[in-house]
Amino acid sequence: MSTNKREKKNVSRVYLSRRNLLTLLSKLDRRASGQQTACTIVKRDNANRLYPQTMKNIEVIAVEDEEYYKERDPGPVLDVDTPARKRS
Repeated sequence: MSTNKREKKNVSRVYLSRRNLLTLLSKLDRRASGQQTACTIVKRDNANRLYPQTMKNIEVIAVEDEEYYKERDPGPVLDVDTPARKRS
């Protein structure tokens, strides 16, 4: 068995739809305005044969860039991958 195949078996996966991602992004705006943002967007969807979740639990928390990168510089991201990103 190759190293790649072995590593993939130990990786948990969560599949996020466009709807899930947009919900996460909206949490940033809601959090900034003082609203509560805790909710479940991904439930134990193990019935989905094409995209089964591979972990028992996961917690995803929306954090603003300024907060997340307070102690380190962000890595490079291609402009094509973030077309709405504010340019510095």
